[in-house]
Amino acid sequence: MVHIGNDFEKADVGVIGEKIAYIGHCPGAKASRIIDADGKYVLPGMIDFHTHIREPGVEDKEDYTTGTMAAAHGGVTSVCVMPNNLTRGIASPEDFQYAVDCGERHAVVDFAPIPSPLAFHSGSLPRLVEAGASCFKIMEMKNSAPLEENFRCGDSYELHQCLAAAAKTGKYVSIHPMNMDWYLGNVKRIKESGEPQTLMNVLHQLYGDEEMSSAAWELAYFFRKTGCKWWALHCWHDGYIDLIRMLKRQGDMDILASVEILPTSIRCFDTLYNRNNGSTIALGHAAAPNWDHVWAAVNDGTVDILGSDHSPHLAKHYNPEEAFASGQGVEGEDYYGSLLLDAVNAGKLTLEKLVEVTSINGARALGWAEKCGNHIGTDADFTICDMEKVWTVDEKFPIYSKPHLDPLWGQTLHGKVISTIVRGRVVMEDDKILAEPGYGRFIRG
Repeated sequence: MVHIGNDFEKADVGVIGEKIAYIGHCPGAKASRIIDADGKYVLPGMIDFHTHIREPGVEDKEDYTTGTMAAAHGGVTSVCVMPNNLTRGIASPEDFQYAVDCGERHAVVDFAPIPSPLAFHSGSLPRLVEAGASCFKIMEMKNSAPLEENFRCGDSYELHQCLAAAAKTGKYVSIHPMNMDWYLGNVKRIKESGEPQTLMNVLHQLYGDEEMSSAAWELAYFFRKTGCKWWALHCWHDGYIDLIRMLKRQGDMDILASVEILPTSIRCFDTLYNRNNGSTIALGHAAAPNWDHVWAAVNDGTVDILGSDHSPHLAKHYNPEEAFASGQGVEGEDYYGSLLLDAVNAGKLTLEKLVEVTSINGARALGWAEKCGNHIGTDADFTICDMEKVWTVDEKFPIYSKPHLDPLWGQTLHGKVISTIVRGRVVMEDDKILAEPGYGRFIRG
């Protein structure tokens, strides 16, 4: 069954070179290779709109090779790579080009580094757009580093000025909303509570509704005032979702809203299994969102796209006993597609809606016409899925992400990605990576 238009149909797909050349029925057709997907579902290639590949700058945690191998394993054909932890937040055109060069040498799937817009005072934004930037990313957090070398900014005045400058480019600015006063007050409360300061006890108390929703209200004013396109990141709390739903109904703002599917959060699974030595890390899960409210927002169109927030750390970067001196994110790319198929089988969303939020909506918003669904002339990117497969995560399922810290060890999933095809080439089949580093291509915005 092939996704065509807005539905799935039984059909054949012909590929010439890197493009879709034919969709229909062609019995007896000859080709250099025929893939029999009978009984399977052929989705437009999944795009992960939120990853932290860590290169350039923190390659000991993850690099383009391991991160995009994990992406291919998870059914992802293209990744957006956020600037967090990267060299100087890739805020300058020179750093952005260096990030592109790293990807072109090492990536297995197609990729788009997302630069910070905070060097706007130096006139960086038109040059970043000329260099191919698809959009921008800011973490709303106070920081001492110079703006021009940063992706963090908690200064309301500078944020407003930055959005006014970014509005002139016509690109979306994605922002992780944080009310820093509320965040720091919450941290102070936790530290003075006498409660254990462990990750298990603390992590779910951070990045909560009050902190993120109150920040989103202020951001809504700035985005409306400047006319800048708003990519509303981490739209997973009730107040934040309700705000975005209200603004979309008013219809006078350009908003792209995303929810990030962290494996530990969506499954409420609190332990990382270290495949290197069999030990475990008691992590907890962040934010504790109301998933019924989240899935309702996905299904009614309040949320437009999904991302994994793939955020790998090595075991040595976690300190389970000291939450405020510990890494907090988790790797998730190896599981991304299969986790979402499991959600479909659990009735959280339809397979048609999954296609919208993992490829079509975001590709259209970012101007990636070549990635916008299964159509003649678009890139031959496909995620082939076995919706009936029920499987348990164990040593037979490899992990390609560098830390090998498994967030789903021992859990059972219903639905599995079996093949990933990027521009006509099978890059993953039956859990094996078949493409070499450097096959991935930079996606220009």
